[in-house]
Amino acid sequence: MHMQRDNEGIRLPKLLGLAVAGATLLAGMVVLPATQASAATDYGYNAEDDFRPGALQTDVHPQLTVTKYLSLAQGYSPTGSSKDMEKLNANADLVPAKGIAFNVREVIPQPGQNLSDISASDQNTYKVTANYIGITDGQGVINTWYPADTTSNAPTVDISDSSKAVSFPGGANHWYVLVENRDESPAFKANNPNKLDSNKYQDAAPSFFGLPYAANSLDATDTASQVQGYIYHLHLYPKNMNITQFSKTVQSVKDSQNNVKPQRTAVAGDTISYKLTQKLYNTGKKPKDGKLDVSELNGDGKDLRIVDRMSSSLKLKGEFKVVLHADGVDDVELAEGATADYTESQPTSNPNSFGDNKMFANEAPSSNVSYYQFDFFNTLTKVKNFAPKAFLLVITYDATVTGDGDSTGTDGVANDAASDFTENVDADGNHQDPIREHTNVINAVIAFGAVQNEKTKFAALPDTEFRLIKSEAQPDEYLASDGNFYAEGKVPAGVQLYKATANKNGLVAFAALPVFGSAAPTKDAGKTVQAGDWLLKETKTPQDWRNPGIPFHTVTFGDAGKTEEQVAQEYGPHATIQPDYAKLGFGKFGRTPKQITDGGGTAIQFNNVPVQTYLAHYATSDADAPLALPLTGGRGILLLLVVGAMIMGGALYARNRRNNAARA
Repeated sequence: MHMQRDNEGIRLPKLLGLAVAGATLLAGMVVLPATQASAATDYGYNAEDDFRPGALQTDVHPQLTVTKYLSLAQGYSPTGSSKDMEKLNANADLVPAKGIAFNVREVIPQPGQNLSDISASDQNTYKVTANYIGITDGQGVINTWYPADTTSNAPTVDISDSSKAVSFPGGANHWYVLVENRDESPAFKANNPNKLDSNKYQDAAPSFFGLPYAANSLDATDTASQVQGYIYHLHLYPKNMNITQFSKTVQSVKDSQNNVKPQRTAVAGDTISYKLTQKLYNTGKKPKDGKLDVSELNGDGKDLRIVDRMSSSLKLKGEFKVVLHADGVDDVELAEGATADYTESQPTSNPNSFGDNKMFANEAPSSNVSYYQFDFFNTLTKVKNFAPKAFLLVITYDATVTGDGDSTGTDGVANDAASDFTENVDADGNHQDPIREHTNVINAVIAFGAVQNEKTKFAALPDTEFRLIKSEAQPDEYLASDGNFYAEGKVPAGVQLYKATANKNGLVAFAALPVFGSAAPTKDAGKTVQAGDWLLKETKTPQDWRNPGIPFHTVTFGDAGKTEEQVAQEYGPHATIQPDYAKLGFGKFGRTPKQITDGGGTAIQFNNVPVQTYLAHYATSDADAPLALPLTGGRGILLLLVVGAMIMGGALYARNRRNNAARA
């Protein structure tokens, strides 16, 4: 109608022809960019790579996504595509590295030099003209960058404010050096309870590249068929050169229906698959190099000791599998037994290493832990016949997540491992401490202190047991792994009741609580964090101490509504989701951390951080205890009886005198 008004003298056929031409032109304008934007998949890339064939498009701002994983695996030749992740996914040892800072420095050659003279690892070969910084999130990803100082590499803006983020300039001749920045990495800060061990970590090698990134198509089978173009969204997966000889990793977490979870979140009833990896070599004897070579094995069962320690929140499921592994060759399975390849045992306490110390530096504050010890090698036939120059001894197993509280005091669903071997020495031949590893998964916990009273300076009250209930009207129905509440003896098959028992330090820690679900039972489970809104009840109290007798309000998780992926992004792969302790009111039984320390007590820690609240107890002899029963028997009633007898005796004496006077 608009065209008809503006062109009233034009005949209808001509008008229709123009309309068709205009529509065709409009369609071309709309369709062409869409086709170009999705062309990446036509050349072997993923759509998010934004690969565009042909000449550089100067009006497009390039993007850079850096993803950092911790792994013992060898590196792969990168393509700059998100497809590189497919290679990495084949290796389940990957753990996202949260809190690692990277700088992207825009650079130019030093005066009188060319681009070809730039070396990413040598700062003297380039000048920095602009600088950007980003920090990996809980998935190990950086896709938002902020301005940084060109000299110190520190951010010049508040990087928690997304409005301060910047984009990379478009056009040609923009060259960058990517470097790790340990000084600005939260992962190494002393106040980070999940900090990385600097002694076992080596920064990724710096890299030099252009943005946009010139590349060939990935779908061609020969050079002549390749198409040249540019990647406008570059994906990089920098790898650190892992220098440790031993590691422990979580391979997967499966729910009670044996389905692998997309995020490593755990509740009671789940199954966690673990992997212990020890490096060995076949390159000839080199004393004091810290590496265990086949030529250095004695075959007396004292070449290598590996110990695994499970908290009360884990229970072995099935059997251990032990193999020799190297890429490109078949695994060789090892057998257990005194006359076989290795010996397996179950110590009841922290075992000794080959040196003068224990396998684990920290003693478990509870006897409710499980130790599994492996001593290699009893016979050497298989290991000597394993040809690769470098290979791995791998121990894999499954463990069921239980409803018992964490007895180790770290991370909720915690698992520790340690390795010691004959070549675990320094350059002078001094035996080193065992190589220790710690692993956990994302799980919901409750942690607080159970202590005695002021008279004891708030000493720990071990063996105090707690459960979670739904309401005061149902005081004897306890929270179970399926999210429902049951009385003892009425729990369905395959379901576990949660409980937490104070360890010898007084720490009470529920672990692997069922917060990942849905408020509506008709919706898919495992999607978001639920508030919980449970009550805490003390179900067992040590002798001579008074059970409070009342449920405490309220266990409420402030992360309610967040998806499992959001939790992993925000807190990382080792997160312990905890409730709002300000809402868990212990009333007259409650004590603050300051009251504990001011009263001469010792701060109780969970996950290497002091707990936020304490439940103090009253002795059965304390007369001022809330809800205390009155004293019965004893000296108090004896005094009453004596006074009563005196009163009655006086009355009888007075009556007798009156009677005698009347008779006289």
